Amino acid sequence: MWRWVDVLQNDFAARADWCVMPYADANHPPVVQLGHAADLAVLPGVTVQLSAQGTTDPDGDELDYEWWHYPEAGSYDGAVEVQSASSPNAAFAVPADAAVGETIHLVVEVTDRGTPPLTRYQRVIVTVGAGG
Repeated sequence: MWRWVDVLQNDFAARADWCVMPYADANHPPVVQLGHAADLAVLPGVTVQLSAQGTTDPDGDELDYEWWHYPEAGSYDGAVEVQSASSPNAAFAVPADAAVGETIHLVVEVTDRGTPPLTRYQRVIVTVGAGG
């Protein structure tokens, strides 16, 4: 829960603003869209290209991106390093020791630069497949 405390507080503050401000004066969350399927099957050792290129913000605010490995949700228990993690387009290599059927969960966290800053997420689930 600690991971989302600030985001939850900002979301609550924005919802309070929506009750008393005109739409144009309040901040609204970004709409996160992936440039690919949310569920992927990939062989060990393959580099996966990740994209949140279709993401928009209804208020036109600039957006900050952060891709991260969500190990608690997946079954692969090793480390996964995301390249270009602060970009709409990122990548990671499926570790060579990942077993067939294991899952690796990655999250793109998109935060607008409005007041309060609002964050939305999209998860990508990579299932390690068999070669051949």
